[in-house]
Parts: sequence; structure tokens; C-alpha cells
Amino acid sequence: MAKKEKIALEILLEGIEISSLPMRRLLRSRNLLSVDLIWPRTGVARKSAARQVVFRKGKTDFTSEEWAKRLVFREEIEGHAALAVSVSESVTQQKLRRFARLTAKYALRMGADFMEKAMVGYADIASSPLDALSQMVGEKDAPKSIVQGVVDINSLPNAGEEMRMEIPLKNSDHDEDVGVLRVIIRA
Repeated sequence: MAKKEKIALEILLEGIEISSLPMRRLLRSRNLLSVDLIWPRTGVARKSAARQVVFRKGKTDFTSEEWAKRLVFREEIEGHAALAVSVSESVTQQKLRRFARLTAKYALRMGADFMEKAMVGYADIASSPLDALSQMVGEKDAPKSIVQGVVDINSLPNAGEEMRMEIPLKNSDHDEDVGVLRVIIRA
């Protein structure tokens, strides 16, 4: 069996638009955006990233932000992968600070383990945002997901090229299309 070639990719946020939810929920709100890169390589089931998103009239344009804020993944992909996206309900500044503290806590804990084991378990550092969210989920006032989406990445750009991809977003309660997240994939 031929070995699949790994391709180094950057996945950047371009924009998000949610149009079919009640507009008052997203007129001006802060939400958590979680993005999972599913099976980028054999032996790596998932890489996770999360960040705050400020919606204005149901839209966010990331293109004016610096590269470091737009970047969600810089990974090698083997063959094909998938992206899974979730947007939480509006969250308060207090919840955002708690999320940031928990993310840092888990990243530091994983970093300490990483140093102790010298390279064993390094993928866990990237999962710290998801660990923080999972701890918050158990709380009674944890932010609920309002939209989510999944898309397969079956074709990849050639070296030096980029492609745009849209991830359809569905209402978590009614499974209907309500928006789209646009990303740029660069090789």
C-alpha cells in the first residue's frame, strides 16, 4: 500500500454569517467559536481551536484581523480530513475570562506533562481549549451551542496555492441551514 503524502496547511478564518436565527440574538453579541480538525493524520484523531467572536447584525469579517488571530490551524494533513464547527450562545465577559483561564490551565498542565515525558503526548496541548469547554459544559450556566457544521476536506491546494471553503451551519435545535463559516486553506 502506498504511503499518503503529508501536506503542510494553514487554515484561516475569513468570515461567518448567521442569517436565520432571531436577529436580536446576534445583533451585537460575543460568542465562542470552536473549530475541530478531524483526523488530519493517522494517529491524530482531532486538533481543536477556540476563540471569541463578536457578531454585528449576525456577521463577522475576520479579514481585517492580523494573521495570528485568524489562524486556527497550521498542521500537516495526510490524505483528507474534516472540519467541525460550533458557535455558542452569547457569553458574558466573565464567562470569556473563565474560558481563557481554563484554557491556560489545561495548556500549562499539558505542557508540564509534555516536558516530563519528553515528547510523549504532545497532541494534548492543542486540545486544551476543548478541555476547558468540556469543564464548562458540566456547569449549569455553561454556554449552549446555537449552530454547528461539519465539512469534509477532500481536495487540498497545491504548494503555494490557497482555496476557500464554506462550512454550512445548522441550527442546533432544528437541523436547518442558518448560515456559513468561510475559511481559507493555504498550502
